[in-house]
Amino acid sequence: MLERKSIFGELGKIIAPTLVMVGDEDVSTPKALADRIVGAIPQAKLIVVPGAGHSSTVEQPAIVTAAISAFLDAQSQRVAAPRTTAA
Repeated sequence: MLERKSIFGELGKIIAPTLVMVGDEDVSTPKALADRIVGAIPQAKLIVVPGAGHSSTVEQPAIVTAAISAFLDAQSQRVAAPRTTAA
């Protein structure tokens, strides 16, 4: 993994709604790196999971599930919202 080429320069090409999650105790991927990732992806959203390290889905499953559900619900509402057309 340490020898992989960085794809950081490609992140700006992402056009899909993006949720980045990081545990507030994560030492492998600290919040500073998550901030950098979010800053590189247009309209990305960052959620910091309290009391979690790198395995936030295991350490704080209820918080992670709620955050993902809220993000997906927001995307569903955005897509379902009626579009106005110019007259």
